[in-house]
Amino acid sequence: MEGFLDKAIKEINSLDPKPNVIVHSGDLTENGVLPDYEFALEKINLFESKIIVAPGNHDERNYGQSLFKEMIGPMDYEVHVGKAAFFIMNSPEPDRDAGRLGRRRQDLLDRKLKTLPKDYLKIVVFHHHLVPVPHAGRETNVLEDAGDILEMILARKVNFVLMGHRHVGRALKINNTILINAGTVSSIKTRGRLGHSYNIIDLFADGSIKIIEKNMDENKEIEKQI
Repeated sequence: MEGFLDKAIKEINSLDPKPNVIVHSGDLTENGVLPDYEFALEKINLFESKIIVAPGNHDERNYGQSLFKEMIGPMDYEVHVGKAAFFIMNSPEPDRDAGRLGRRRQDLLDRKLKTLPKDYLKIVVFHHHLVPVPHAGRETNVLEDAGDILEMILARKVNFVLMGHRHVGRALKINNTILINAGTVSSIKTRGRLGHSYNIIDLFADGSIKIIEKNMDENKEIEKQI
């Protein structure tokens, strides 16, 4: 729904202060085809802050992974913003709804996290979720290797895991790691009356954290309790 997408872009560009980084946790497209990617790229370029994108399962339909690599960028990569390290991992598999990271990605991520300086913020981003999401329907698409990934993420004291996929916003703290699911900004496939939303995550100098889910249908902000 283009109206909600344009509204989100306008609102996010108007935030004061502007975001240090915008994270899109996947499904830029519906069917992974060229017109979808062209439209998505046109909209992405309207954001005024740095944007990081993880591939979603819809993005890898119809050989869409080739267009993602060509038009968006790598599917697995690392980005540093100040002392925050973002690790974007490609959890989907082409033409499947299910996802997994696999042993190679898990080992790579483990090595990267292990070598980070202690004062760095560790943020892992992938499309599929680690634990079931309430109100999202029958659970079939938790990462196939979620147990191993969760164990490693907790052992390496990852600060945030950012995910998408089921169109339901949620924040959950396990030990010292905060898992945050995004809702959907513009898909027609909302859940019940949950509507369209995006998350605003504020990190303060004193170490406190504030997570707001902005509901665009009702123009209200919901602070997530973690």
